[in-house]
Amino acid sequence: MKLNYRDKIILGVLLAVVILLLGFFLLIKPKKADISADKAELAKVQQEKDEIDAKIAEIKPLQKEIKETYDNTTELTNDFVEYNDINNPRKIDQYMQHFCEDCEVKVLNLSTNTLNESTLDYYYFETSMPGEKQLEQADLNGDRKAALDEAQAEQNSLKDRNKESVLSGSYTISVKGSKENIWKYMEALEQQDKTIIINSITIDGVFLKETEEAAAFLAAMAEAGEEPTANIDITLYSVYTLSEPNVEAD
Repeated sequence: MKLNYRDKIILGVLLAVVILLLGFFLLIKPKKADISADKAELAKVQQEKDEIDAKIAEIKPLQKEIKETYDNTTELTNDFVEYNDINNPRKIDQYMQHFCEDCEVKVLNLSTNTLNESTLDYYYFETSMPGEKQLEQADLNGDRKAALDEAQAEQNSLKDRNKESVLSGSYTISVKGSKENIWKYMEALEQQDKTIIINSITIDGVFLKETEEAAAFLAAMAEAGEEPTANIDITLYSVYTLSEPNVEAD
């Protein structure tokens, strides 16, 4: 069959159309479907990335908060005697020895014990008013009660707080020396920067509640020309330090 020029043109156009259609269905359409699928996957991955970034943004402040809590706790625990310095009776004796040497008092006898778990009371001055019932009845304007509540605010707040557990070790010592040196010894214990508390003082058999009473008693003995013997009951307090948290991502 012989084709004329017109038929050749028509046949060429048809072939071109067929080739274009075949290219669209065989190449372009699948590729378009792949592109759509890739866009959907990209959107999913981007959403996951955004969620991870949001979690990371939440972690950073938490890391900072944990670090600040650790630093603040470490600062508080520094007020207590280092655990490794007093974790047995021999170390307690060694830790306390320099106070006697520095204050030049003679040790007659002493006793210590191992650390035990105990509670540490809050230290505060108690304010009270005699006849509070009568005061309440006479306080028509309420100003006296308000003043008393203000004066007792600290003690009432501390009374209601839970007492925390700590480690404590006892140290009871009898020392002999001049009035000045024994007083210097008690002052040294009170003024050092760790949590060491004088529970009681007995000087030549006389029990004294406060160091001020002890000072007056020592002064009286010094006037009499006597060298006193003081028996002092002391408690040393310690806590375990926190392990430093690892807040950095691996």
